[in-house]
Amino acid sequence: MKILHAVLSQGFYGSERYCIDLAIAQARAGHSVGVISHGGSSRPTQHFRKAVAEASAGGLKGTIRVFAMPLILPAVLHRPVAGAILRRFAPDVVHTHLNPAARRIGRTAQSLRIPHVTTLHLNFDAPEHGACDGLILVNNFQRALIPETFAGEITVAWTALPSAHIEALARTRPEELASLRKSWAADDSTVVFGTIGRLMPEKGLDRMVLAFRSAFPNGREAVRLVILGEGQERDKIRDLASGDPRIHLIGTQSEVAPFYLAFDVYVNTARFEPFGLTVLEAMAAGCKLVLTRTDGPGHYAKGDRVLVAEQNQDAALASMLQQAAAWPRARPTYDVEEFSQERITKLIEDHYRQVIANRLSAKTQQN
Repeated sequence: MKILHAVLSQGFYGSERYCIDLAIAQARAGHSVGVISHGGSSRPTQHFRKAVAEASAGGLKGTIRVFAMPLILPAVLHRPVAGAILRRFAPDVVHTHLNPAARRIGRTAQSLRIPHVTTLHLNFDAPEHGACDGLILVNNFQRALIPETFAGEITVAWTALPSAHIEALARTRPEELASLRKSWAADDSTVVFGTIGRLMPEKGLDRMVLAFRSAFPNGREAVRLVILGEGQERDKIRDLASGDPRIHLIGTQSEVAPFYLAFDVYVNTARFEPFGLTVLEAMAAGCKLVLTRTDGPGHYAKGDRVLVAEQNQDAALASMLQQAAAWPRARPTYDVEEFSQERITKLIEDHYRQVIANRLSAKTQQN
């Protein structure tokens, strides 16, 4: 099967990682895959090309290539350029991620009678998604968002735990973990709380920093808080952390697997989280968890080393951090088989085949 993915973001976060991880998994399964990204020098394109090079070096049954939409190209010209790529690559199906790609690439595909599937990384948006041939939902609660008038195919396929993450965890060396913890002045008795993600209002990093400082107020407790990521709230988070050398804001990192292994407790205090890939990745690394209740992790993050606060219980987060700090050092094991890359990739492949069959059936009926 020939599959063309498209995402037109400037940042590289969960949706972009989902896109390239799925594309590589499909190439490993033997498909011919393309990915349209925005700008040859953009962060997503750089990450995509690096991931493709690493995957190709490991051997693929199929093929994968990245098409970069020039950064200087105004949005109004994305459609004709996309049309040229679509005609040259001639995919059986186009799979878009986030609204700009659905609007510019997906609609162009449909105008060329190529089926268009989109993943709902956030919420259903009727003007953007209502005419899609298929929707892939990343959790069950999204079904309630889809109107009965939607005529396309719908599949729930939870975000996969990337095979690359499992491989990266396995190859992380003990000295890497020791070096990371040393950089945070954390010895073997120090409890390191950590999180990875965009510094955006919906991610709730403000409540995380406030809860940490409230839980450990005297400044001498053997704890650290490490925050990976960039975003519009960086200055706000930095100000909230000001004066506390135990809190480390270290920006984005190209390889995050060692950080998960260096964390003792993973913290996610999001106000909105439709899936929460970083929580799943933290589970694969054996992190204990402190979370706020959201639709995504609320489904799968379970165990005796998982603490969950309701959205209106910010005050409870501090006591949960204290409780987590007192847990034994042993790392828990979670069952994440439901989210294997192979299983999710097969679900999505079956979705494509049904969408293509539906399109052919409709064409036959028209004739």
